[in-house]
Amino acid sequence: MAVTRIKCQIEDQVATILMEPLPGKPTTLDDDVLGELESCIEEIRQQKTRVVLLRSDSERFFCVGANINVLKHTDEKTIIPWVMQGHRVLNMLEDLPVPVVAVMEGYAMGGGLELAMACDLIFASDNAQLAHCEAALGFVPGWGGTRRLAGRIGASKAKYYYYSGKTIDAHKASEIGLVDFAGSKTELENELNDFTASVIANNQNAICQFKAVLNDQQRKARDENAAAEAFRSVSCLQDPDTLQRLHDFITKKGKK
Repeated sequence: MAVTRIKCQIEDQVATILMEPLPGKPTTLDDDVLGELESCIEEIRQQKTRVVLLRSDSERFFCVGANINVLKHTDEKTIIPWVMQGHRVLNMLEDLPVPVVAVMEGYAMGGGLELAMACDLIFASDNAQLAHCEAALGFVPGWGGTRRLAGRIGASKAKYYYYSGKTIDAHKASEIGLVDFAGSKTELENELNDFTASVIANNQNAICQFKAVLNDQQRKARDENAAAEAFRSVSCLQDPDTLQRLHDFITKKGKK
């Protein structure tokens, strides 16, 4: 049974991609979730939408990355297909021809933060907590996180937060440019409503063309980044320390 499901809702030219975890469980990612996300993106492409919102049904977890079942089966043979699948789906999200906003509440960790950064903008509530915590397990970000994190906050800050694995609260994330808005839940919803109304009031083709120009400038770097992250991920899984860290993490989770 899937740990997280994806629901697609379209109303008044606004599409919502809703991640729905099981009750009491965090929002996580696996092959099935990525497949559902891909189908949702394709559906949105066929509809007349002006804005896309990506959010979680959980106020505690935006998305914490790969679920335990993925990690249990991660090895040198499975890591490249997993990395490339993630890149492909997140790039599809990034390439939607309309503004895409990640609406972040709660924890956004690892692949969950990478998912948010594939959106054009990130609006976060006061309770949001963000981190690239892959180094604790011995991994590198595998879904464009190396490129997108540095693109948002600069190379030196990207190194600082990846090397340390420090968690960043919403207002600090806003201060350094990792998120584009931070506020209370009410302020967040007001900002979303104002932003959405502004986008719908403007010329759709102009917005589409502006986004295409920016994305086209990054396309070669994006493709090269996918190959580099896949190669480095294999290297990580050849490290005995990574294998031990992964074993310890899975064992610890299994006891809960």
